[in-house]
Amino acid sequence: MAKYLYGASVQGIQGFIFQTNKLAEIVGASELVEQICTSIFHNVSNFKGDDQNIILAAAGNIKCIFDDENKCNQVVKMFPKTVMQMAPGITISQAVVKIEGDKPTAVNFNILETKLKAQRNAGSMPIETGFMCLKRARRTGGVVYGNDKNISSDKNDEATLLKLEAKETKKLFSDISGVPKNDIHLKDLALDISEISKAGKSSWIAVIHADGNGLGKIIQNHGDTLTEQGKFKQFSNAIESATKKACQTAFSKVILPKKNDKNRYPIRPIILGGDDLTIIIRADLALEFTKIFLEQFEIESIKEFKTLAIPEIIGLTACAGIAFVKDSYPLHYALDLADELCKDAKKMVKANGFPKDGEMIKSSLAFFKVQDSFVERLDEMKNRTMRAQNGINYDYGPYLLHKIEDTKYANIVDLDDKLKKIKFEADKNDKSKGVSKLRQLLSVSFKDTSTMQLMKDRMKTINDKFYESLGLDNELNESSKSILYDLIQLHGFNY
Repeated sequence: MAKYLYGASVQGIQGFIFQTNKLAEIVGASELVEQICTSIFHNVSNFKGDDQNIILAAAGNIKCIFDDENKCNQVVKMFPKTVMQMAPGITISQAVVKIEGDKPTAVNFNILETKLKAQRNAGSMPIETGFMCLKRARRTGGVVYGNDKNISSDKNDEATLLKLEAKETKKLFSDISGVPKNDIHLKDLALDISEISKAGKSSWIAVIHADGNGLGKIIQNHGDTLTEQGKFKQFSNAIESATKKACQTAFSKVILPKKNDKNRYPIRPIILGGDDLTIIIRADLALEFTKIFLEQFEIESIKEFKTLAIPEIIGLTACAGIAFVKDSYPLHYALDLADELCKDAKKMVKANGFPKDGEMIKSSLAFFKVQDSFVERLDEMKNRTMRAQNGINYDYGPYLLHKIEDTKYANIVDLDDKLKKIKFEADKNDKSKGVSKLRQLLSVSFKDTSTMQLMKDRMKTINDKFYESLGLDNELNESSKSILYDLIQLHGFNY
């Protein structure tokens, strides 16, 4: 008896989530997106979450097997409509492949992917489109839908109202924290960006985007084996589990110690699915959270993949991008920047020959602090703010997660070590002015090379221990790369 391999791809997720800069709406949109591949699909298909016919249902992708053609046809009809009603602005691409036997083959999956790619290019009519004579919401441009004063004093479109209704859902926060939903109190969850930065020493936040390395290559090389052994679902679950466990470890080590009764949690998850992670977090916590997440993701993925019993699949690593922005900065631009930084980190490890044969791809991260009120491309911002006149290049990263001995690659180990030395200098008595002199030295390097050199020599004479601990002899030399800019920017979030 023939069976049917069904595939669905969710489109427009980022546009739907970051259509607004209001955190309450972003959180609600994130929760709605989280439901698409879980509760919404389960309700339409009558599958349960642990149904063995569901191969993949996460991160905007669904793959499952239908034993009945009529049931498959019903889902194809109803699923896109249901999603667009629950989350106006989201569209669904679908495809079906007829298979013989109990399990789909690698060929079936390849045909399904080809069909899905073709469907993504097909246009779809949004259900919220209205006549030109209808009143529009001023902030979003959508058709005004009702006027519920309990939700908002403004007149909003349907998508905004649905996001606001979903803002109190706790599923995503429970996934990232490991805290059961019933134990999470709404008064502890930030619903405004300023509430994330409130307990810090500045109004800076960070958008972190992390993505797994080499997942496509693993599927390309070992997809047939996973399919033939019926382990594709187990493989997908292993990645999802590794991501959540890594997040929960980082949360317990970085976020929980900073929580008190006066302030809300300084973090909100936006996307958590498969090997993808996007969060908004207080700026001073971002680097440590990302570092621990990347470390734990490696560890947890190796543990999870051992259960697959496929020796060639060892584990996964990830790269991350951190965009440091003011809490008033447009979040969709911050997301794009974090995504671009993540891609830069991936390019770096590939361009430098990582991995070598038999090794996993190296984990790395890149970050950038936006200090302008307008938006440019990342390379333009770097050229304008990180290139001194005498050729000094302050674009020191991306940073490898682990240090490779006998090499000069930027790494988090050295960055952390130098940050601790700067913090130690800053924590000394008020007579210590080493850090402020370092800031002046950095500023002068953009203006006058000779003055910079005089200040550098003076610092070596007056504060020789601090000078030597940072290796300033090798810094601020003509046409060289320097880590000082990154050190000063990161240190500034705490002081």
